[in-house]
Amino acid sequence: MRLEASAFNIEARRAVAELKASGLSLIPLYGPEGLCREAHNAFRFKRIYVRPEFGIPFLSSSDIISMRPEIERYLSKNVTKKIDELLVKPWEILISRSGTIGNVALVSATIAGKAVSEHVIRVNPDDPDTAGYVTAFLRSRYGRLQLVQATYGSVVQHIETEHLTRVLIPDLPSIQRIEIGRAVVRAYELRDEANRLLDEADRLLHDRLRLPPLNTLLTGHDGPISATIKASQLALRFEASFHDPVAMAAERLIQSRCIEVASLEDKRATSDIIAVTKFRKRVYVPKGGIPLLTSKQLFQLDPIDSKGLAKGAHIKDLPEIGLKENMIAVTCSGTIGRIQIIPKYMNGWTASQDALRVITTKTMNAGYIYAWLTSDYGQSLIKRHVYGSVVVHIDKDMLGSLPVPLPDLTTIHEIGDLVLEANDLRNTAWEAERRAIDQIEEMIRAEDQFLILKRTNGDIPSHSNSKIPLAAEDYEDYQ
Repeated sequence: MRLEASAFNIEARRAVAELKASGLSLIPLYGPEGLCREAHNAFRFKRIYVRPEFGIPFLSSSDIISMRPEIERYLSKNVTKKIDELLVKPWEILISRSGTIGNVALVSATIAGKAVSEHVIRVNPDDPDTAGYVTAFLRSRYGRLQLVQATYGSVVQHIETEHLTRVLIPDLPSIQRIEIGRAVVRAYELRDEANRLLDEADRLLHDRLRLPPLNTLLTGHDGPISATIKASQLALRFEASFHDPVAMAAERLIQSRCIEVASLEDKRATSDIIAVTKFRKRVYVPKGGIPLLTSKQLFQLDPIDSKGLAKGAHIKDLPEIGLKENMIAVTCSGTIGRIQIIPKYMNGWTASQDALRVITTKTMNAGYIYAWLTSDYGQSLIKRHVYGSVVVHIDKDMLGSLPVPLPDLTTIHEIGDLVLEANDLRNTAWEAERRAIDQIEEMIRAEDQFLILKRTNGDIPSHSNSKIPLAAEDYEDYQ
């Protein structure tokens, strides 16, 4: 009953055909006979946002795959009806069902207990190991393609819970399922620990620099805050956002702490701040190539749908667009001031012109600079420079002028080493999860090829010559 071409996606049909040809036992992902028997997508509700102390953190469907979700909105506890049904529980599986289809995440300590929008399907497995296994499969090509194939709609696409009943998943023996599932669960636990370390670095930064949380400067102010600016303070900027009273108060507070303050472009802090200016013409390849991340994908757990640049056509662009371990990326267009410290697994990848690259000097701890830029002080001082109307921007000179406190080296390393340790944990988590996903994909391919080989040798009747058999010398390996 489907007339859309997307419902007959060739890649998805091929993936399902490979699954069925693998010889593995297959069951539905969801349903009475499925691997998971509970799933729902909450309900539509009127969103009333309030201050943090009166609300519950709220995540959108795009936030669920963020390395470190930034909570910007809080749902009212008192006004939102049936709010408990919006809260996600530990080890639920979350699947985005509207707009971008098929983003998959596992609920760990980082987002457990937070409210998630109705644009996310919650799947409740029997135990964490099963949850990890299902997550790994849905993030493999055999799972994601089945989710995307089910989409409907024109302007905004959707999938429904009932579509999960048609998603097939291998019913592996318990020992294999547990092995894969625990690897994924462990990866999410490592990310939780990484986020805990980043929070600790932020706490230490405020403590060691004797800077109170910036929101305490607003205590007692319920309405708008205004300020009077002298002509000598204009700095050729007439936007009210640049003369934000909170940012000005933050700057005065930093200067008053008897700590040396330098600009970000000071050679004691950074060796270079790179803005992408020459990279315009792009040559993509359908498979392989150099991963190119958008400013949004830089913050995803495992960037999906990233495009691949042709290596030969972009060798000359790599010094400008390439990413390196512990490089700091700062978004400079659209959403301003999101900060990422590049983990090891992204080394050699590339990113678009929507992110400035900050490279610290050899004597400066990159983790400290990251901690400062992500702090409430760093964010306020970055965002005051925003210019533009429809699409806002900042440039490298504005970022370079940002004041950075320079305490003693012991303090710098005490704060920065926590961030670097967190970055190492992210890399370990990504590698563990990729191994689990690769294990599933290789298992399906291996079983598929084994059956092809047995048909070729006459052990199983074959009614098709469309598949290429393995070389004879490979037979013993598959036996």
